Amino acid sequence: MSSGGGSAPRRVDTESRAARLAQVAMAIVLAVISVALLVATHRVQLELLGVDWPVGLLFGAAFQIVTCVFLYSATGSRLPLVVLGSLWGILAMPLMGRGVGGGVLMPAVIGEQAQYSGWIVQGLGLGIPFLVAAAITAVRLRRR
Repeated sequence: MSSGGGSAPRRVDTESRAARLAQVAMAIVLAVISVALLVATHRVQLELLGVDWPVGLLFGAAFQIVTCVFLYSATGSRLPLVVLGSLWGILAMPLMGRGVGGGVLMPAVIGEQAQYSGWIVQGLGLGIPFLVAAAITAVRLRRR
Protein backbone atom coordinates (compact mmCIF):
# COMPACT_ATOMS: atom_id res chain seq x y z
CA MET A 1 0.00 0.00 0.00
CA SER A 2 1.44 3.35 -1.05
CA SER A 3 1.22 6.48 1.06
CA GLY A 4 1.07 8.79 -1.95
CA GLY A 5 3.79 10.43 -3.94
CA GLY A 6 3.62 13.96 -2.57
CA SER A 7 2.95 13.40 1.11
CA ALA A 8 5.36 14.76 3.69
CA PRO A 9 7.20 12.28 5.94
CA ARG A 10 5.40 11.47 9.18
CA ARG A 11 6.79 13.07 12.30
CA VAL A 12 7.36 10.65 15.17
CA ASP A 13 6.32 11.79 18.62
CA THR A 14 9.40 11.86 20.84
CA GLU A 15 8.33 14.43 23.42
CA SER A 16 5.05 13.28 24.94
CA ARG A 17 5.04 11.67 28.35
CA ALA A 18 4.10 8.27 26.89
CA ALA A 19 6.91 8.48 24.32
CA ARG A 20 9.45 9.39 27.01
CA LEU A 21 8.31 6.53 29.26
CA ALA A 22 8.59 4.09 26.35
CA GLN A 23 12.10 5.38 25.59
CA VAL A 24 13.18 4.92 29.20
CA ALA A 25 11.64 1.43 29.34
CA MET A 26 13.54 0.40 26.20
CA ALA A 27 16.77 1.77 27.65
CA ILE A 28 16.27 -0.07 30.95
CA VAL A 29 15.71 -3.42 29.24
CA LEU A 30 18.73 -2.95 26.98
CA ALA A 31 20.90 -1.75 29.88
CA VAL A 32 20.20 -4.98 31.80
CA ILE A 33 21.03 -7.06 28.72
CA SER A 34 24.14 -4.97 28.01
CA VAL A 35 25.55 -5.30 31.52
CA ALA A 36 24.94 -9.04 31.55
CA LEU A 37 26.59 -9.58 28.16
CA LEU A 38 29.54 -7.26 28.64
CA VAL A 39 30.39 -8.50 32.12
CA ALA A 40 30.04 -12.13 31.07
CA THR A 41 32.20 -11.80 27.95
CA HIS A 42 34.78 -9.11 28.79
CA ARG A 43 37.56 -11.62 29.53
CA VAL A 44 37.07 -13.80 26.43
CA GLN A 45 40.21 -13.96 24.30
CA LEU A 46 40.99 -15.74 21.08
CA GLU A 47 44.52 -16.74 20.12
CA LEU A 48 45.10 -16.12 16.44
CA LEU A 49 48.55 -16.11 14.82
CA GLY A 50 50.20 -16.16 18.23
CA VAL A 51 48.34 -13.06 19.46
CA ASP A 52 45.61 -13.06 22.11
CA TRP A 53 42.80 -10.93 20.69
CA PRO A 54 40.33 -9.44 23.22
CA VAL A 55 37.23 -10.59 21.35
CA GLY A 56 35.06 -10.14 24.45
CA LEU A 57 35.88 -6.44 24.59
CA LEU A 58 35.46 -6.07 20.83
CA PHE A 59 32.08 -7.82 21.06
CA GLY A 60 31.11 -5.56 23.97
CA ALA A 61 32.04 -2.40 22.09
CA ALA A 62 30.16 -3.57 18.99
CA PHE A 63 27.12 -4.51 21.09
CA GLN A 64 27.05 -1.10 22.79
CA ILE A 65 27.34 0.70 19.46
CA VAL A 66 24.56 -1.39 17.89
CA THR A 67 22.39 -0.85 20.97
CA CYS A 68 22.89 2.91 20.78
CA VAL A 69 22.15 3.02 17.06
CA PHE A 70 19.02 0.94 17.64
CA LEU A 71 17.79 3.13 20.50
CA TYR A 72 18.31 6.32 18.54
CA SER A 73 16.81 5.00 15.30
CA ALA A 74 13.80 3.51 17.12
CA THR A 75 13.07 6.59 19.22
CA GLY A 76 14.63 9.58 17.47
CA SER A 77 15.74 10.83 20.86
CA ARG A 78 18.96 10.99 22.85
CA LEU A 79 17.19 10.32 26.16
CA PRO A 80 17.47 6.51 26.00
CA LEU A 81 21.20 6.83 25.28
CA VAL A 82 21.71 8.91 28.41
CA VAL A 83 19.58 6.46 30.41
CA LEU A 84 21.58 3.52 29.04
CA GLY A 85 24.91 5.13 29.97
CA SER A 86 23.71 6.17 33.41
CA LEU A 87 22.13 2.84 34.28
CA TRP A 88 25.08 0.85 33.02
CA GLY A 89 27.25 1.94 35.91
CA ILE A 90 24.48 1.47 38.47
CA LEU A 91 23.62 -2.02 37.23
CA ALA A 92 27.28 -3.09 37.00
CA MET A 93 28.12 -1.81 40.47
CA PRO A 94 27.10 -4.98 42.38
CA LEU A 95 29.50 -6.94 40.16
CA MET A 96 32.41 -4.56 40.77
CA GLY A 97 32.93 -5.23 44.44
CA ARG A 98 34.59 -2.57 46.56
CA GLY A 99 35.84 -0.40 43.74
CA VAL A 100 36.19 0.03 40.02
CA GLY A 101 37.33 -3.28 38.61
CA GLY A 102 37.44 -4.90 42.04
CA GLY A 103 34.68 -7.50 42.24
CA VAL A 104 34.25 -11.22 41.91
CA LEU A 105 33.26 -11.07 38.24
CA MET A 106 35.58 -8.16 37.48
CA PRO A 107 38.62 -8.51 39.73
CA ALA A 108 41.08 -5.62 39.78
CA VAL A 109 44.08 -7.90 40.29
CA ILE A 110 44.65 -11.63 39.77
CA GLY A 111 47.97 -13.01 40.99
CA GLU A 112 49.52 -9.54 41.23
CA GLN A 113 48.65 -8.84 37.60
CA ALA A 114 46.31 -5.91 36.93
CA GLN A 115 43.15 -6.88 35.05
CA TYR A 116 42.67 -3.99 32.66
CA SER A 117 39.82 -5.67 30.77
CA GLY A 118 37.46 -5.01 33.71
CA TRP A 119 38.32 -1.33 33.65
CA ILE A 120 38.03 -1.16 29.87
CA VAL A 121 34.61 -2.84 29.78
CA GLN A 122 33.34 -0.34 32.33
CA GLY A 123 34.61 2.50 30.17
CA LEU A 124 32.93 0.99 27.11
CA GLY A 125 29.64 0.41 28.90
CA LEU A 126 29.49 3.92 30.31
CA GLY A 127 31.32 5.85 27.62
CA ILE A 128 29.85 4.65 24.33
CA PRO A 129 26.25 5.78 24.99
CA PHE A 130 27.41 9.24 26.07
CA LEU A 131 29.80 9.53 23.11
CA VAL A 132 27.02 8.57 20.68
CA ALA A 133 24.67 11.11 22.29
CA ALA A 134 27.39 13.78 22.05
CA ALA A 135 28.02 12.92 18.38
CA ILE A 136 24.29 13.20 17.61
CA THR A 137 24.19 16.55 19.40
CA ALA A 138 27.19 17.80 17.41
CA VAL A 139 25.59 16.76 14.12
CA ARG A 140 22.32 18.48 15.08
CA LEU A 141 24.13 21.67 16.01
CA ARG A 142 26.08 21.72 12.73
CA ARG A 143 22.83 21.45 10.75
CA ARG A 144 21.45 24.65 12.29
